[in-house]
Amino acid sequence: MIMPATLPDSCFCSDTGAMPFEKARSAVMALGRPLGRPDMVPLADAVGRVLAAAIEAPCAIPPFDQAAMDGYAISVTGRRGVPLVLPVAGRTRAGDPQGVLAPGAAHRIMTGAALPKGADTVVMQEQTTRRGDLVQFAFDAAPGAHIRRAGEDVRQGASVLRPGCMIGWPEIALLAAIGIDRVPVARRVRIAVVTTGSELCKAGEPLADGAIYDSNGPLLAALLREPNTDVVLSTVHDDTTAIARVLEDSARSADLIVTTAGMSVGEEDHVRNAISRAGGQLEIVKVAMKPGKPLAIGKVGEACFVGLPGNPQAAAFGALAFARPVIGTLLGRTPARSITAELAFMCSRKVDRTELVPVRLTVEQGRLTASRSGPDGSHRMMPMVSADAIAIMPGASTPAEPGMPVEVLPFSHGCFGG
Repeated sequence: MIMPATLPDSCFCSDTGAMPFEKARSAVMALGRPLGRPDMVPLADAVGRVLAAAIEAPCAIPPFDQAAMDGYAISVTGRRGVPLVLPVAGRTRAGDPQGVLAPGAAHRIMTGAALPKGADTVVMQEQTTRRGDLVQFAFDAAPGAHIRRAGEDVRQGASVLRPGCMIGWPEIALLAAIGIDRVPVARRVRIAVVTTGSELCKAGEPLADGAIYDSNGPLLAALLREPNTDVVLSTVHDDTTAIARVLEDSARSADLIVTTAGMSVGEEDHVRNAISRAGGQLEIVKVAMKPGKPLAIGKVGEACFVGLPGNPQAAAFGALAFARPVIGTLLGRTPARSITAELAFMCSRKVDRTELVPVRLTVEQGRLTASRSGPDGSHRMMPMVSADAIAIMPGASTPAEPGMPVEVLPFSHGCFGG
């Protein structure tokens, strides 16, 4: 285990026995380590994946001196004064082999074409007058004008991408421009999502008396599914032995196990006991946060474990704050930068816990603003549907007021730079 089996008393809030939210966030980052050998995938399949190794440019961008404009390539060394009239000898289009500038002549050239040997400037065609095989230049041309120099964007051998970066369309374009067709990416994280509860019924089936449809399973599968993960979903009744068996089976193949419900101390909360039977170990069993206090973090075999509460908001917010960072660690992904927004509402707080509030992000007068998306209640779905982030408000003896800066966690990767 990377984390200590017994954490010092200073790590916990004195009146609740729960670990402070920020300390728990730091602790979960140490739960796993980057996965092993990377996968090599075709360039077209690399978008959204995490780069596993540094990329050095095998060629320069541009690979040769090239024209930045349609016009005429000439040598202005030793020439001064206008008008200048030169014969046109030669023509190069983009994709043609490099030509040679004839002495005392102009060379017709197109944007992106290789600069002919002997030329030191390109005069745009708008500054010329063509008469048959002669071209007249109306302005003095400076050496180097309208030329893209070889390697001015990327030098050959330069390190262009670092491991841990998310490969988006700009990275795809760069890799293609330097001729790379296969990319080393982190292996996908295998995730087992296990929902527990004898009351759960699968969507599409008749709803029995006293039962509810399982929303947490689809919620977490959707929240944790991305190009870098493979998610398997299962449901288990409230039975310690059955849950332990599923945990043991999951630990043989999964890198991360995420459960919902059964993490408190009630008569029907079986997950904590099942973890012990499965040979697992919990490092954190409560976090000073609302919603989501009965949240557990640990290991089952070699698999990382995050146990979430059963209420939908608590499960979702716990997954955003704790399960997603574990995925990032396993991938070796560079952490997203922290995002701050201004509150647009007042919210009560307690000294000993962090409040997580669903919010809607908007940009007003150039400032990112967070507005409450619905009423309190960790059981409520609609505030999440209306939200696109959670606001993280540290404990305090005074309310959080409008205009106060707060950290926000976007629901979606890439939202507002997340």
